[in-house]
Amino acid sequence: NLPCNTSSECQTYRQWLQNLIIAKTGQPAKELDIDPNPPWLNKTNIAQSVQTKTQEHRVSLSLEQWSNLNPAQRFALIKLSRPSHENKNFVPALQEFGILSIDSTL
Repeated sequence: NLPCNTSSECQTYRQWLQNLIIAKTGQPAKELDIDPNPPWLNKTNIAQSVQTKTQEHRVSLSLEQWSNLNPAQRFALIKLSRPSHENKNFVPALQEFGILSIDSTL
């Protein structure tokens, strides 16, 4: 039934999923808050974790480059730049997304 395009469809899917989880586990799933404005959808502000990680690698990431990334790419960079993440794929992601030339020296 995915993707859900309307609020009603989302609620129907949420209830269906909750019923499935209760049927399988006997317990309802905890519902998590959903950020209505996640940072990967913000084209006008580079996430702080990404700024920090690019500075650590001495890579320049302009606001124009950030805004030209698609939401999935911005999400990936945010995820890969978190302190709790291993970060070994951050530079390869920058290369894949065209931010950093493969020939660049870090």
